[in-house]
Amino acid sequence: MKRWRTASAVAAAALALVLSGCGGTGGGAGGGSGGGKGELLVWVDNTRMPAAQQYKKAHPDLKMRIVTIPPDAGYVPTKISLANRTKSGWPDVVFLANPAEAATLASEKFGYAAPLDDLVPKSVRDGFTPGALDTCTFGGKTYCLRNDIAPTVLWYDATLMKRYGYEVPHTWAEYQQTGLKAAREHPGTIVGAVNGKYGAGIYFGSSGCATRDTLSLTEVHIDLGQANCTRVADLLQPLAREKAVTTVVPIDPGFAKFGKGDKILMLPAPAWFGDFMFAPAFKVPKGRIAAAPMPTWPGEDKPYAGQVGGGAFLVSSHAGERAKEAADLVRWMTTDVSLQAKQPTYPAFTAAATKWGEAKSKDPYYAFDPMPALTAAANALRPGFGAVRFEADWQSSFNDTLVKAIDSDGNLRSALTSWQGKLEAAAKTTGYSVG
Repeated sequence: MKRWRTASAVAAAALALVLSGCGGTGGGAGGGSGGGKGELLVWVDNTRMPAAQQYKKAHPDLKMRIVTIPPDAGYVPTKISLANRTKSGWPDVVFLANPAEAATLASEKFGYAAPLDDLVPKSVRDGFTPGALDTCTFGGKTYCLRNDIAPTVLWYDATLMKRYGYEVPHTWAEYQQTGLKAAREHPGTIVGAVNGKYGAGIYFGSSGCATRDTLSLTEVHIDLGQANCTRVADLLQPLAREKAVTTVVPIDPGFAKFGKGDKILMLPAPAWFGDFMFAPAFKVPKGRIAAAPMPTWPGEDKPYAGQVGGGAFLVSSHAGERAKEAADLVRWMTTDVSLQAKQPTYPAFTAAATKWGEAKSKDPYYAFDPMPALTAAANALRPGFGAVRFEADWQSSFNDTLVKAIDSDGNLRSALTSWQGKLEAAAKTTGYSVG
């Protein structure tokens, strides 16, 4: 199992935290407080660059400089740390490809992210998908606006389902039964992937397991002994034993063997897998992949979605006279329907998501229209999945406990105890009190 991505993320995040508390030299991109009086300094990734340039063109009287940044985990916190040390170079607006970093940038130690409650009208914030701004909210204040979200659905191969005579499961019990049956009747077939955020965010996130329930910027609730956690371990234990779930991370090139070999029967995964993984990475032919709502957990009458991905925009607390202009840019980037309808991933703003879905509904790649399932998932994000400063450790500790137990045929309930200890340690190291 390859873990270099997680390891690099851990190193980057750790470096950011160290730099934030140290003296030294250097500065953020561009230099100067926000790049100079009256100039709006904006940091975005390549995907958001055309939209930022469009905004600049539409506002010729606004002095604006746009800088392209990589989406690497830890990059933005590290650069903000350098700006804090030199008291210059802060971007007025920054895009986060890793929205959990909002918890770092809004913390007292960094003091970068500005609350947006007085800068973005409540009527605008209320237009976002319910729960979409939860990862931006700490202590009742909203520190970012989500550009896109990544709710999870149950992707499945409709061709294989029909060929094998299986039904799409509506409950996790049915999912488990189907997975075990497929493993017996069609060896090598998988119904899920359990690795890093693709295990923790999908299974434990959708179940409401308190692995990262943020109460404030300094308090987090972690309790892996509750039923919302143990039921996930009980779900995965027999599936892992029969190899119906894999610990190969889906973004690893090695995962493609399952798609090429017609071995992906089902895969609970984020919305963006539909366009960016099944065809280009897994090589599943068109007309086969479909989406269903996540299965329902015992004792509940509706399915809840986990979360794996998405992005967010922040405004700098150092923006000063540029704060209103910065907030207006962020508002436009995240809520303009015509702009968001063309973006590659599921918009966080409800009206934009509806428009975005029109083209998705007609996409010939899918066996059936995926939008009903995607829309339902976006409106059923499980509460309690907060942005935390120990995001990298949250992923790596999952691999060091649960994934290790799966690979060694160990007891997953026992592994939860180990994961609890690692999560608590990581939370305390990054300035949280744990309750």
